[in-house]
Amino acid sequence: SNGRYVCTKRNGQLAAVSDAVGEDEEFTLKLINRPMLVLRGEHGFVCYHRGSNLLDSNRSVYDVFHVGFSDGAYQIRGQGGKFWYVASSGAVCSDGDLSEDFFFEFRERGRVAIKGKNGRYLRGDPAGTLRADSESVLRATLWEY
Repeated sequence: SNGRYVCTKRNGQLAAVSDAVGEDEEFTLKLINRPMLVLRGEHGFVCYHRGSNLLDSNRSVYDVFHVGFSDGAYQIRGQGGKFWYVASSGAVCSDGDLSEDFFFEFRERGRVAIKGKNGRYLRGDPAGTLRADSESVLRATLWEY
């Protein structure tokens, strides 16, 4: 609330005293005790698309996904133990046999931006398809979790 960055002091204490971002101000935030994931964006909830491996981002009901954490990244798993991945088209699919890394950026209270392996943020498009195609964080790339 004082407009300064939180840093780690030499004694291990956290303090909001820095005016600039450096190594002492960088942290890895890991969700624990939160193995289930429900996402809601500006158009609705993220759900499986019926009859396809794609994910919808405009539903009035939600599906529950599971998250794992490894080496600073999250892996998202759905039905039947299948993993999310980003297809070459940028669409997010839900039928992967191998896990793919997603990076969570906690941007606002209760909202996260999710970056795919392709370096782009997940976005719910107006037609309802979940895509990893945004180069920057926008309203459509912030997800309540």
